[in-house]
Amino acid sequence: MRVYVGCSGFFYRDWVGVFYPPILKREDYIRFYSKYFEVVEINASFYAFPNRGNVKSMLSRTSSLRFAFKANRIFTHARSYSQEDVKKFLYSLEPVFNEDRFIALLFQFPESFGYGEASLEHLKRLAEDFRGIQKVVEVRNKSFKKQDFYQFLEELGFSLVNTDAPKGKGFLVGPWVGIGGINYLRFHGRNEEKLYDYLYSMEELKKLRDRVKKLGNRDTYVFFNNTPRAQAVLNALQFKLLFGIKTEFPQSLQNALKQREWE
Repeated sequence: MRVYVGCSGFFYRDWVGVFYPPILKREDYIRFYSKYFEVVEINASFYAFPNRGNVKSMLSRTSSLRFAFKANRIFTHARSYSQEDVKKFLYSLEPVFNEDRFIALLFQFPESFGYGEASLEHLKRLAEDFRGIQKVVEVRNKSFKKQDFYQFLEELGFSLVNTDAPKGKGFLVGPWVGIGGINYLRFHGRNEEKLYDYLYSMEELKKLRDRVKKLGNRDTYVFFNNTPRAQAVLNALQFKLLFGIKTEFPQSLQNALKQREWE
């Protein structure tokens, strides 16, 4: 199992002074991030189609970083897209494909998207419209927790996203099943009061590591989405160490750790 660990996004203002040095220019954030991580998940593409020029610029700032992109909400929430939308979205990501630095396209559905004929037909349509591209699906409605669905996804060529999240917040936690060509995991934290604002303890991370190891011998991508105050950065670096991946902690993060309680 080859494991790659990163964060869901790399540009957050409250990471400045905690992860990013205060004097660092905004355009250098991704270069600094790539010193510590090999992979990143881009979530901005959910809200607006990426600008092809911006994607090329992002690629030019780092030679090795690999990217997963979240599919735009028109494909997962509105679910009323056209073939032109597909072409436009894929065209914007073409520079990543061309440089062979693409991981997967993440289709994250809302809790309102439940198991049923209409939902399965929509997934079939996505599988056809995005065929030939590594695709992963995160469903949040607990009605999808069934073996028939996992087999259905695999037959369509999707991988299943396994998640860690607050159990009472409309997430399908786990389901800790390896489906498709890759393992893809998203860790959202466990704060039921303030979603994503959470720091995993080392004991929690060790248990998650053990769950990940049971998903099967596929290339495995883990993204921490507990982004407030760079908590995702710390946990992602710790998780790398738990898998025996050589890493180091930036001085800015070490300084922040001295000034506040993290656990």
